[in-house]
Amino acid sequence: MNTSTMRSTQNEQQMNDLISADVVSMDAYTASKSEDTMGNAKGFLDKTFPLATGSHNDVSSYVVYYQNLLMFFKDGTHSGLRDPRQFVALNGHKSEPSAILLKDKGTHVALTFDRCGTEGAQDLADIDDIQIEGHKYWISLLNIDEQNMISTSVQDQVFTAKDGNDYLLK
Repeated sequence: MNTSTMRSTQNEQQMNDLISADVVSMDAYTASKSEDTMGNAKGFLDKTFPLATGSHNDVSSYVVYYQNLLMFFKDGTHSGLRDPRQFVALNGHKSEPSAILLKDKGTHVALTFDRCGTEGAQDLADIDDIQIEGHKYWISLLNIDEQNMISTSVQDQVFTAKDGNDYLLK
């Protein structure tokens, strides 16, 4: 192999290494951005809907037991909300809800669960989205690109109040 062919092969290899490093770097950036977004959203939950003990960051499942919302941790322990009145409704089955509706100072917050969803597949508790009720719209804390920021999907869901009656979003 002549010297110019060797240099060309080395340049190609360096370029391929650089491209590979950029792809890995972008994958790492995307993963860390997703973790930061989820971490910020769960920080919001900790501040607005604090648990009696522990953090939403460490919750592995949300379950409705009678009229109470319980959060279970990986080690098997559990906690309720510091203010149990903040839990107002659910969608789905009590042992595996597809959504939980919380309320603070007149504003609803919906946690939707999907273990196969974009965010849910990455989250310990399968939280796929956290949405805050705005004026006629729901604003996503996790899907922050412009296409997904405003959603009406929560309004389309049928919620059951913790007493078993239909829960109407007002």
